Amino acid sequence: MTGLAQLLCGWAVVNLESSGTGVGVVARSGNWPAALGSTTRELGKLVTWDGVPTSPEAFALEFTLARGLAVGVLKTPSNARPGTCVAHVVAGERGVMDGAKTLALYDSGRFLTTLDDPGYPTDRWDTLPDSPHDNDSGFDAAADAYLDLDWLAPLLGYTLAHLAGRGPAVELRVEHATDALAMLRALYGILPRNSLRDLTFSTASTPTSHHAITAVTRDSHHPATGERRIVTPGDRGDESDPFVQLGRQIIGNRRAGVRLPETLSTAEEIGTWCYRRHLRAMSPVELDDDRLAEVITDPDLSPDWFQDKTVATRAVRLALGRPGVARALARVDHHPSVRKTFEKVLTDTVMADTRDRARTAEVARQLGFDLSEAVVAAARRRLETGPLSATDAAAVWPRLHDDWATGSHKRRQVIAGYLTRHRTLRAHALGSRDRALLHRALRAEVDDPGVPTASSHLLRTAMHSQLAIVAQVAVDVACDGRDRYALDQILACAPPERLPALIAECARYPALDAITLMKALTLSRSDPAELVDALYPAWRDLRRRLGLPEPIEELVVLDASDSTPRPAASRSRRRGFGRRNGRDWSHSDLTALLESADEPLLFEDARETLSAALHSDLDYVVDRLIARTRAADGPQVLHRILATTPPDQLPTLITACARQWDLPPTVLLHAVAALDLPPDDLAQTLSGGWPWLRVRLDLPQSIAPLLTLSPPEDRTDAWNSLPRERESPRWQFWR
Repeated sequence: MTGLAQLLCGWAVVNLESSGTGVGVVARSGNWPAALGSTTRELGKLVTWDGVPTSPEAFALEFTLARGLAVGVLKTPSNARPGTCVAHVVAGERGVMDGAKTLALYDSGRFLTTLDDPGYPTDRWDTLPDSPHDNDSGFDAAADAYLDLDWLAPLLGYTLAHLAGRGPAVELRVEHATDALAMLRALYGILPRNSLRDLTFSTASTPTSHHAITAVTRDSHHPATGERRIVTPGDRGDESDPFVQLGRQIIGNRRAGVRLPETLSTAEEIGTWCYRRHLRAMSPVELDDDRLAEVITDPDLSPDWFQDKTVATRAVRLALGRPGVARALARVDHHPSVRKTFEKVLTDTVMADTRDRARTAEVARQLGFDLSEAVVAAARRRLETGPLSATDAAAVWPRLHDDWATGSHKRRQVIAGYLTRHRTLRAHALGSRDRALLHRALRAEVDDPGVPTASSHLLRTAMHSQLAIVAQVAVDVACDGRDRYALDQILACAPPERLPALIAECARYPALDAITLMKALTLSRSDPAELVDALYPAWRDLRRRLGLPEPIEELVVLDASDSTPRPAASRSRRRGFGRRNGRDWSHSDLTALLESADEPLLFEDARETLSAALHSDLDYVVDRLIARTRAADGPQVLHRILATTPPDQLPTLITACARQWDLPPTVLLHAVAALDLPPDDLAQTLSGGWPWLRVRLDLPQSIAPLLTLSPPEDRTDAWNSLPRERESPRWQFWR
């Protein structure tokens, strides 16, 4: 819409409507918006007088919002046809057309009151030029002229309350409509125009009026219905109303020559501006921190306000805890003396504050100061005297790392002490490629009594990037004996996906006992499947240290699905020696077999004797055999007996021996391994006694049942399923 659209309506002999003579539209511009309608019926109350004009001098000037557009209307009684009116309507976009422009058009005589132009009717009427600042000086003059009148403060207050949604509409009770216009001019001369964009008004009042401000004159017969705040000349309004008090503040500022900024667009913004203006007028000593922050964040604050050194000091200290204050201070172009005060306060804070210095450094950066040297100096001093924040650690670490890289033993001892005392330094060590430095930082983390090792974020992070060093630390703490729970705490800290690799790394160190490692694992893991997954990559290294004979060691695998319970101990029924295979047998025959391992035997006779003995009284044979193994040559005798036993009776004899707690499992296993059986036969021979043997290998109770015997051809080994950590030259550390 170029320019302001306009329309003229009234009684005429000829009009643009098909009704002919009568009330109708006689002129409209070519850009008239169709949304408002183009006939009297469609325009409705915009062009009709509610009732009959009371006098020829009566008029109604209105500004309203209709169908998304802003509309200004002047209605005056018609001289051509009493009882009707001439309505001149001007429409524009919201924000372009407003109440101030409506008043300006009226004051400049641009609204028409007659239909005597010979060019009517026409639908190509000229548009009205849009002049953004029509009559601004007239509004300012009206406002200044009425500053001392009682009604101005309530008019301002009630209007702002209504615009803020906290008050009803306003009713002006005056002698004539021109008095209402004077009040409106004063209103638009004081309040920012942006804040009044949506303020509607009418200098006439009807029962159905919906305007924010209406006027009731002596000629009005039907005032608007509903709740209204009344403003009359000579009335000071409700002086306890906070909005009326705000109106008085605005008037007081205007008297002092201070106008409300045109950028203010809401009642809330106006109230905030006035409040800050009030605070700025107070002495800074009288302001608490909250009020001082309000003043500092005022965009209109002058740099001169900070000239006092005390005020500048309070302001910058307040900025340390309030980001909004820091941003506000950064926007002000401060005097050199004030900037010097700011820098001194910030420097002193960095040197003396025991909290994290990051916030202080950030505020200094916002204000244009470089405190890096002060931060480093303060941090180095706190290396010896107090706690070290994350900011301090970041400041001093480059120098410490360079000192470590010199290789000086004395300097490294000092830095090791820093790592022990200040946990914030250890995170920086993780980024180093120096394995000795990494080892020292992780060892300090594990030894720190104030850090729960099992939940150490630093240690868990290192397991993803420095697993080999973590394994070295785990082996060290397990071997030095200072903390017997340290190893299981390190394993508990490991993420599930890194635990198998960590155990595999630890298992490569001969100094770490395999049983100790497995016991530590069971303190944090109990599920059989989890235990198998964790131990599987390291199982070859671990089982090699269990002391098993090599043939049997190759058969031992982990299997979480093997839940075969250990059979209950029982003794077979003793039949006693007697006649068997056509011959009488006695205990003396068995005794001869258990003589010295060096005594020669007739193999067939010995096997027949042993078969009869096992068939007749297995428990007697086992008891005598176990008693015989206590002698120095007992293991050799046991091997000879097993070698002599018939193959079909060998599993039974081994199972019976395995159930005897007096017989060490290693003695029995070595005797069986010495038989040099094929893997399949060896596994089958041991299968009956294995449930007893595996629980007597000094393994943790939750791991022992996982050990099963499996010939190599019956399984698919995946010992190399987990990639080994990247090999690199290892530093040798004390253990």
